[in-house]
Amino acid sequence: MALIKNKKLALTLFCIIALYSTWGVVYLSIKFALESFPPVLLSGIRYISAGSVFLLFSFFIKKDRVLPTKSQMTTIFFASFMMIVIGGAFLNISGQYINSGTIALIMGSIPLWMVIVSWLLSYDARPSFSVVVGLIGGFLGVGVLAVSTGVHGGNDAVMGIITLFISMAGWVAGSIYLKRRHSNMYMIKSLGFQMVTGGIIMVILAFFIGEVNSFNINDVTLKAFLSTLHLIFFGSIIGYTCYVWLLYNTPTHIAISYAYVEPIVAVIVGALFGGESINNVTIFACVFIIISVFFVIRDKGKSKN
Repeated sequence: MALIKNKKLALTLFCIIALYSTWGVVYLSIKFALESFPPVLLSGIRYISAGSVFLLFSFFIKKDRVLPTKSQMTTIFFASFMMIVIGGAFLNISGQYINSGTIALIMGSIPLWMVIVSWLLSYDARPSFSVVVGLIGGFLGVGVLAVSTGVHGGNDAVMGIITLFISMAGWVAGSIYLKRRHSNMYMIKSLGFQMVTGGIIMVILAFFIGEVNSFNINDVTLKAFLSTLHLIFFGSIIGYTCYVWLLYNTPTHIAISYAYVEPIVAVIVGALFGGESINNVTIFACVFIIISVFFVIRDKGKSKN
């Protein structure tokens, strides 16, 4: 029993560290990859590639070749459509219009949205006073950043903010759904089917909206290619796996605690390597969102004990 507990603790720590260190850089990788790849096709390539690695591992290393049941496939399809198709494709689209640091800061408010949605759906109890204060502070930070970005960035920035909120809605819905519909399928195989399913849907969408026909592989730069590889291996294979493992095996407040670190990493990396500016509004939003998420998650963690 002690060995099992120690193994789970080690896996939890590994996943937390991996998630903290990988997802903050993902937004800049998306920015660089979009220099050569159209947004929906980029998501399709990313998730089909990562999902195929998972399925090959399951089929040939784990020797688990049993196909999902109808019930499992329903869960896989809904989760992949919400988190990968809506969450992934619209995230990439927003990356065409606003910088990676802004995206990371707004995405960092996802735990706040999860608390609200879980309460509205009666999955969790009514938020306490401290949680409500945290929610108000966090949404204030998001609102100021979103409005400032839209005002100073024009119509393109407004489109970026809108598509980003659509991406967040998909991510929140899929995360809550997965938490409620825990599957007994081997996690790596489940992730593989989710990613491949979502990736195929996005490639089909990319074909119908003209992205496939307009894409020329000869125009892909080395920076865009390496960034895409980073998205596949670190963003999807490592990051996404760790997130879902934490979602399945730890309390929600631990799984979503990456929101403390991810925005800070993304803003710093974007400024150092992406030429993105850090202004007073960015600092204000960063402080408000991170402090608010801290208080909300801390309160949820106490309520679990």
